[in-house]
Amino acid sequence: MKFDQLFIAGLDTYLPAPVSVKQAVADGRYDASEAAMTELESVLVAGDETAPDMAVRAARGAVARSGIDPASISLLLHASVYFQGLDLFPTASYIQNAALGNHSALALEVKGASSGGVTYIELAAAHLAASPDRTAALVTTADKFCEPLLDRWRCHSGLVMADGASAMVLSRQRGFARILSVGIVSDPSFESLYRNEPFQRAPIPIVLQRHNANDQAAAENEERGQFRKGLRAAVDLALQESHTELGRVAYFVFSHIGRALLEKEYYREFKIREAATTWRFGRRTGHMGAGDQIAGLSLLMDHGALNPGDRCLLIGVGAGFTWTCAVVEIQDRLPLRPSPLFT
Repeated sequence: MKFDQLFIAGLDTYLPAPVSVKQAVADGRYDASEAAMTELESVLVAGDETAPDMAVRAARGAVARSGIDPASISLLLHASVYFQGLDLFPTASYIQNAALGNHSALALEVKGASSGGVTYIELAAAHLAASPDRTAALVTTADKFCEPLLDRWRCHSGLVMADGASAMVLSRQRGFARILSVGIVSDPSFESLYRNEPFQRAPIPIVLQRHNANDQAAAENEERGQFRKGLRAAVDLALQESHTELGRVAYFVFSHIGRALLEKEYYREFKIREAATTWRFGRRTGHMGAGDQIAGLSLLMDHGALNPGDRCLLIGVGAGFTWTCAVVEIQDRLPLRPSPLFT
């Protein structure tokens, strides 16, 4: 989808303290061979913070930085991957009340796995385009991956799940960056790769890598080819609709997965230089569920890595699979807010 008047007016994150990967290996929590393959340095791990409260803090920051009246925000979409602290709990309404106040914005929690945060830019844009009275929307993401149901260090080969939140204010009127296009491709034929247990009456411990080794290897070989087709199609669609050549892209913002997966799925496919990615940030955070792309863009802006006229790609891949690519063009620089996670 191509956009003529869609801006990013505000961004912010909530990033809990990092935990050293070396220490996790020394403690026996993380496999040494996995650590060598991912080349991660640290992973963000929340303490007493809840996922909804982390989202509230990111949302408040993004709204404040946008300069937009919270009362003008007509939609809040909250993207998450994991448990939000309570069952049968209206997470999006909680964030709306705490971050925007008590007014009649539509607040919804959406899924979408690891592509949720960037995918729902298009949903928010469609909502804004439906009526001239709608001028701003808010997308939030937050997750807290914790035991006893999930062991962040062992639930998925090639990456480690990380805690944290991000938020993005979208506006039809103004902002420091324009969203030129979003390309989305979906193929549900591989959803069974993540349905590795019979349906249950209640939650059970999550172990994503539980397939028979031979069956899994065959499925992954087939998945890889389809993965690249879907990824390439989403990127090509977004580039075509924004009239952007791949060589013009200043930065690529992916999910914060391990080095081996980045090399296999992204660097080789698009012939990307690592210096043009957020790897130096992602290797210190781990995979923040649906929030990596918004968080990555926020850190790039906070560190002055992007200049007016630069274009960057936000690329998300959600299990199932859904591939999403957003083309963003920077209009203005933001005040610097250096972080030790991006040095």
